[in-house]
Amino acid sequence: VMNTSVPQAYRQDLLSPLGSVLVVRPLWPVLRRVAPFLSAEGYQVEESSSWSKLLDANLVCAELSGVFLGEHGPADEEAEIIRRFRERDGAAGVPIILVGGMNALLRTAKFRSAGVDLVVPADISPERLMEKVAPLFHYGALYRSMRNSNRSLREQAMLDDLTGLPNRKRFSLDAARHVEMARRIGRPLSCIIMDIDDFKKVNEQYGQEAGNSVIRQLAAMMNRARRTYDSVARLGGDEFAWLLVDVDPGQAVHAAERIQGFLRENAFDLPPGPVLLTATFGVSTVSPGVELTVEHLVGNADRALYWGKETGKNVVRFYPTKKENPVVTADTYLS
Repeated sequence: VMNTSVPQAYRQDLLSPLGSVLVVRPLWPVLRRVAPFLSAEGYQVEESSSWSKLLDANLVCAELSGVFLGEHGPADEEAEIIRRFRERDGAAGVPIILVGGMNALLRTAKFRSAGVDLVVPADISPERLMEKVAPLFHYGALYRSMRNSNRSLREQAMLDDLTGLPNRKRFSLDAARHVEMARRIGRPLSCIIMDIDDFKKVNEQYGQEAGNSVIRQLAAMMNRARRTYDSVARLGGDEFAWLLVDVDPGQAVHAAERIQGFLRENAFDLPPGPVLLTATFGVSTVSPGVELTVEHLVGNADRALYWGKETGKNVVRFYPTKKENPVVTADTYLS
């Protein structure tokens, strides 16, 4: 019976690393015996019978803290697979340990140049193997943690602290992406920019916390109203933007009017009591056959908003102006 118990000393060598270790082609006995040692240290262990797993599109390299490879064939082919793996997103800092016979040891330089961190003989014991890889896997876990932390920080940097919605920076990226998609598929893209009328008076009369509550309630309402493939963002202060995919001018105006009506009929819940507020909306659309740019889309919506503020507030304005109002087609948008 194979003894798979793990000495207590090995449990203390690593600081409970997160992530998983991929064991590829575990034909050598040591690779079949090392899994319990890895599990005892806190790793998730995944096994694969083929080196092609390294190039599998479903493999999330950023979740790996290390890879064990069992040598299996021509060194040139193996080196090429390793190089291609290293080029994948998230794979640069993943330690790779190759376990093989004399052929592998004689080609250590080739494997190292391809991206292998350590080449070890197949007759090594699992205990000795764990001692050798511990520093590398420490690094792999640290690399994974730092990469995920940086990604989280990047994502947080694009979210508005008060509402959790995308901020202006994220909105700019989303707008560019949606404009490019509209250009490719030949469909319209609309934008609504809105802000609350006389919002400064809310802060002055009820306090800043009440004003923050209004912003949060409005953000939640707009987030519920949008479709899953639309984008809603807080641009700053009491100004919000909404990108509406495959929506023509009439439908976009209709969507803005539905939000306007909702605000007119539903009070905000504030500590002093329910408070009714209004908002002004600027709407624009870029369509196939005209210049499709973020500047036209967002700039025109902003002009429409300014026009609405200058002509009485609590209105929906579309820019550029047309001789006749856009015809609202039969639509269940926001219904």
